[in-house]
Amino acid sequence: MMYFAYGANLNIDNMKSRCPKAIPICNLELPDYQLVFRGVADIEPKSDQKVQGVMWWISDDCEDSLDIFEGFPYLYRKEEFIVELHEPKLIDIYGKVVDVMFYTMNRNGYASPSYHYYETIKQGYADNNLDVEKLEIAIDHALNSVDEPYISKQWG
Repeated sequence: MMYFAYGANLNIDNMKSRCPKAIPICNLELPDYQLVFRGVADIEPKSDQKVQGVMWWISDDCEDSLDIFEGFPYLYRKEEFIVELHEPKLIDIYGKVVDVMFYTMNRNGYASPSYHYYETIKQGYADNNLDVEKLEIAIDHALNSVDEPYISKQWG
């Protein structure tokens, strides 16, 4: 199964401990969505925006592990999108249309993540050569969308 990671599962060390059989396939942008924080990372529909992430191949065991980590089906639900792959290095699946699963939250509203959680995602951006600007926009949105004096203090 193909899985799109956009939050904590971008972090290669964390993903390898959570899903040792997972294989990163390629970086990918999901159009018409934006990254947000609801205490943890989530994505929501937004025209003319894109969410950066990594497409992983995961085994059934990996999916079971991710279900537990993501709090499926209570905190997060699963959705899918279809993508045609045009990465030349993906010889076995080049030009193929594949279904890609991702997790999205079952609740709305915005809340800042912990600093440690944010740094975990930031490391994932570095691990995968993603542009950290979208991550910074998402954290600024979370910090400015809610009244959280304790969390705001830890962000300086």
